[in-house]
Amino acid sequence: MSLFSTGHAVVDQVGNTHFEGNIIPANWYQIFKMSSGKPDLNAVILLSEIVYWHRPTIVRDEDSGQIISVKKKFKADLLQRSYQSFSDQFGFSKQQVKDALDRLEGFGVIKRHFRTVNANNQKYNNVLFIELITPVLFEMTTLPISKQGGSPFQKVDPPHFKEGTNTENTTEITTESEEGKNPLTPEQPNSEKNSVEHTLKIWTPDLHSLNSWLQRSGLPKITQTQTEEILLEVNPCYEKRIQDGAVTDTQMYSNFVKWIKRDTKLTEKLMQQTNPQNQPVNPQNFQADMGDW
Repeated sequence: MSLFSTGHAVVDQVGNTHFEGNIIPANWYQIFKMSSGKPDLNAVILLSEIVYWHRPTIVRDEDSGQIISVKKKFKADLLQRSYQSFSDQFGFSKQQVKDALDRLEGFGVIKRHFRTVNANNQKYNNVLFIELITPVLFEMTTLPISKQGGSPFQKVDPPHFKEGTNTENTTEITTESEEGKNPLTPEQPNSEKNSVEHTLKIWTPDLHSLNSWLQRSGLPKITQTQTEEILLEVNPCYEKRIQDGAVTDTQMYSNFVKWIKRDTKLTEKLMQQTNPQNQPVNPQNFQADMGDW
């Protein structure tokens, strides 16, 4: 028996084995639950995969074994994955993948961005990128679970990663998957379900009514084009609740206004467009009433 042996052969053998892959904190089984009260295993598995890709890779010196640097696994500013890649990896249907990501986004732990990407001399529309919201991740991973069970975590809308919208990105990206394949697979590019048109149809506000809401909140009027740019981010976050009838049209107008207020860069941009003197805009004036429906 060696100096570092536990005295149990199997435990020692496992201890000498280097495991790599996804990690699932026990808290997640209590945080992510279906309406039936059972753990949302699909969401938990997908989140563990997303977190894995955000764990840095350690680079060691070959001679000394010392850590010389760390690097990220993905090449773009956000993780690019397709519904199909998750489906192939875990055996879920593409609809199960989408539904699980809907629920994760509803918790505020991730945010999806659909972009146009130029890669390999070809243009790809509606490519899925995933933003991991680390403050929410840390809170739900370390949150004490009550003995009564259930999730004590309060669902929130995720903050923005980028300034403004993230529906267009024409920078060439050559991201490769772990297997070395090019995963730049548009999400059903010929299908209305995951198209821009579908996203814009989830909730279609009346522009006159919307501008009335904006003006009452101290914000300027916006054009139809500006409205659609913002809807490409707003609508996916509320799609499930809209389909379930859990949010009214009036509440969506309110949520739209609050979405703009939460994005201080977007608020400044809109205000400056109607501020001919280019006077500085104080975004703190628009931080009130950040609740959500």
